[in-house]
Amino acid sequence: MPTGTSADPPAVSVLMANYNSEPYLAAAIQSVLGQDLKSLELILVDDGSADGSVALAQGIAENDPRLRVFSGTRFGGPAPVRNFALDQARGDWVAIVDSDDLIHPQRLSRMLAAAQSSRADILIDDLAIFGGDGSSGIDTMFDGPLADAPTTISEQTYIHANFLFGKGTKLGYAKPLIRHAVLKSHAIRYNEAMRIGEDYDLIVRLLGKGCIMATLPETLYFYRKHSASISHRLDMASLEALEAMAQSDADADGKSAEVRAANRDRLKSIRRAIGFNQLVTAIKQADVTTIFSLVMREPSAFTLLHLPLSARLGALFPKQRETAPEIVSMIAELDRSTRRARQ
Repeated sequence: MPTGTSADPPAVSVLMANYNSEPYLAAAIQSVLGQDLKSLELILVDDGSADGSVALAQGIAENDPRLRVFSGTRFGGPAPVRNFALDQARGDWVAIVDSDDLIHPQRLSRMLAAAQSSRADILIDDLAIFGGDGSSGIDTMFDGPLADAPTTISEQTYIHANFLFGKGTKLGYAKPLIRHAVLKSHAIRYNEAMRIGEDYDLIVRLLGKGCIMATLPETLYFYRKHSASISHRLDMASLEALEAMAQSDADADGKSAEVRAANRDRLKSIRRAIGFNQLVTAIKQADVTTIFSLVMREPSAFTLLHLPLSARLGALFPKQRETAPEIVSMIAELDRSTRRARQ
């Protein structure tokens, strides 16, 4: 059952999926409710947590009706959770914030203004990655021209920015602001067969319908990297689901030559990642037959063995570059203040 109500439809509905995020949840919630944009609702949908996160969220909702908490169902992953949250959303725009992350106090107002001025249907901002273990190293996502000025992102550009083990910015990690009306008019929802890459898949389908995607080169979203946040990233089941979706995209009719080529290249990158995963397993098991088979079938997977672990992770996660000291300080202060507020 939900807790928290509001009479007036909000400008933005923030969707937050939660699963056992008690150590970080209060900070995430308060960074949303503390926005200078007051016309918002926060829809928190729990996915069967076993910790105290639901009780924590319900306690906050008692004092702020903009927070609506839904619990009591095991959905089984972020995609079905977000679809349920979309069904509850009443805002003109929807935004995604994860239950262990933080956002700048002016993030939603700045993004809303940028989306309206650019007439975008989808807007993404830069993302900073900080260590959940208290480490000081912080990296950001945008690099090159994306970090310097606002721009629009075509379908083929977005696909190219989401190759596995590819170079450059990985835009699939961005947390978008999306015009609610385009999701409804095109009947586009999250693909519940996907456990990773669900945001990429949703956005690429919107772009395929002619929706406009724009960027805001300001670091306003703060992604907390900790052991639980990446534990499922490259398991074989997730890779195979990505491959199936990429194959469907590559086979789709009615696409431009540029989009078809981008989809074929992305499929190749996923298959190389699958080959690499299989290769590592075969080497650990001293399975010579499988190793030889992979040499013949997916020789490009072997090139990944020559990369150090840091380089392979860097190819999966956003591009590293120097972060302004004020961003470092802001993340630390947000984390401290929001935690103090709920202790």
